[in-house]
Amino acid sequence: MSYLQKHGENTKIILRVTIIVIVANIILVAAKLVAGVLYGNLAVLSDAIHSASDLITSFFIIIAVFIASPKRDKKHNYGHEKIESLFVLFFGVVLVGVGVFLMWQGIEGIISPRYAELNWFLLGVTIFSLVVKEALFWYGMHYAKKTKSDLLRADAWHSRSDSLTSVAVLVGLVCSSFMRTNLIESIAVIIVALFIFKVAFDISRPAINQLIDKAADVKDIEKITKITSSIDGVIAIDNLQTRIFGSGILVDLEICVDKNLTVAQGHDIGQQIHDKLESDPDLRIKHCNVHVNPEITVDTAQE
Repeated sequence: MSYLQKHGENTKIILRVTIIVIVANIILVAAKLVAGVLYGNLAVLSDAIHSASDLITSFFIIIAVFIASPKRDKKHNYGHEKIESLFVLFFGVVLVGVGVFLMWQGIEGIISPRYAELNWFLLGVTIFSLVVKEALFWYGMHYAKKTKSDLLRADAWHSRSDSLTSVAVLVGLVCSSFMRTNLIESIAVIIVALFIFKVAFDISRPAINQLIDKAADVKDIEKITKITSSIDGVIAIDNLQTRIFGSGILVDLEICVDKNLTVAQGHDIGQQIHDKLESDPDLRIKHCNVHVNPEITVDTAQE
């Protein structure tokens, strides 16, 4: 299966997963808003705002899927997939914003603790949110690994950050029934904020690597080397350069062949390498450029 065909299949999967996430988040936002407004609980309202931010990022994924096309045009000869990296970086910034918001809420709660009581309805909504968000995280991560999509991975971690926020709210609600204050909840929210900062860094780093043309993983380079060396007629690999491009890899390869081969024979060897590398589904090679060099021998009789 070609890279473009595989990309088309992955796009359908990403869209299906994103639509399911959007529907689930709409239900959660509605439930949290109703519970937060009815009982005047700021923690639950903050949690609702966090869930609403998930909706925004999910809609951005749909936009990114259609914009970040791998097809080339006159102005973008390698396609538009780096746009996906920009969107992932945007998600990282959004998570930082969520972390700052939660950090502020936690600090404010410690400075000015409020009296709080355990409310079973709020507790039920929070547990429901926690279960759904954690399920969305595992669901999203499953297909992120299957499609090797950084967009789905980023969105899945956004869901995980929401489930962690729900944990903080849950801890706060339970502890409130004993301490009659939201102090523990505020401390838990700050801990969650720190974790979200780490997640934001983790999902942003691959996007930054793609934007600065980081080389492919060592295991991919080793496989490229192994496949190339297995082709009959290849004497050596003179040079191998790779760079990540969106969800794929661009490869520039120089091989050494017998200098007595015809141009056509050298081309056939290069074409075999090109076809075999680009058809490997695990490598995700979008384009492979193979340059053929003649073997240089030293005439010892003239030395």
